[in-house]
Amino acid sequence: MSTQVAASTTEINETMAIAGQLGIQNDYLVDFTRTMIDLGNSTDIVADEAATAIAQFANITKMAQSDFGRFGAALVDLGNNFATTESAIMNMATRLGAAGAQVGLTQSQILGFATALSSVGLEAEAGGTAFSKAMIQMQVAVETGNESLADFARVAGLSEQAFVEMWNANPAGAIEAFIVGLSKMDEEG
Repeated sequence: MSTQVAASTTEINETMAIAGQLGIQNDYLVDFTRTMIDLGNSTDIVADEAATAIAQFANITKMAQSDFGRFGAALVDLGNNFATTESAIMNMATRLGAAGAQVGLTQSQILGFATALSSVGLEAEAGGTAFSKAMIQMQVAVETGNESLADFARVAGLSEQAFVEMWNANPAGAIEAFIVGLSKMDEEG
């Protein structure tokens, strides 16, 4: 690999060692390491930081280890096409990962929300935590029918039943409807 990429043998070995420590299976160590080195060379993420963040995200969301190359390509594409950086997206995605997986979002949906949130300037620590709490509160409201359900549904512009049905079929769509509703409320003062 050191003859194919712009990285020293030491950097490649360190990245591969980190990958092994993070639970990357032997069959995927080379592909994972190559993806992390490529991210380190083409983005604002250092290879060993990318390895840690992406391995943690993969563990949290149960991402298949064969998908690391595609995940890295998607991350670069998002960083290139939105007003954010790959490191900001990854930081936010890591913050959203557990809650997103719990409510039924796919890795792609979590990455999409992370991109949207980081591209409007939200910091991962505060924004990711707040957004994660909101997703969990929506799920609890749907499951229990508590008082918050009426508020979430009203903001989303839906009846309570329609919000529950949307949440059960497509949690990302329900979250998006809620965000759009918040935006409209903000515009209307």
